[in-house]
Amino acid sequence: MSDALQARLDRYREDRADRTTTTVVFEAIEHLRPHLPELVRTAHARPASPFAARPTRQRYLGSGPVQIRIHPEATQAEVLGQVSEELDGLPLATWIPPLLNAYLPGRKEPDNMPWLAQDTEA
Repeated sequence: MSDALQARLDRYREDRADRTTTTVVFEAIEHLRPHLPELVRTAHARPASPFAARPTRQRYLGSGPVQIRIHPEATQAEVLGQVSEELDGLPLATWIPPLLNAYLPGRKEPDNMPWLAQDTEA
């Protein structure tokens, strides 16, 4: 996930001492699951500069260099697998950042990342 999204997640968890990254991910899934396919489909991003070369790998809002660490129980791991299947086999690292970007309070990407523009062509 991006540094900005990690900061939003950290602030959210600090305000709720009983929350872990895993519980926040599952709160987000519960809240947004019916909308997740559309949310991920529209979360494609590209560099905002017209001079930037198109990346060879698809970028999603919320993705970045910070690795998200969740520790699901067996039944939670099954839910994660089901959601990935519903999203045509997308790996967790692809769909969890856009999910958290939509769920967490604060400035959403790309609003807080002027070098990114949401890709409406996707």
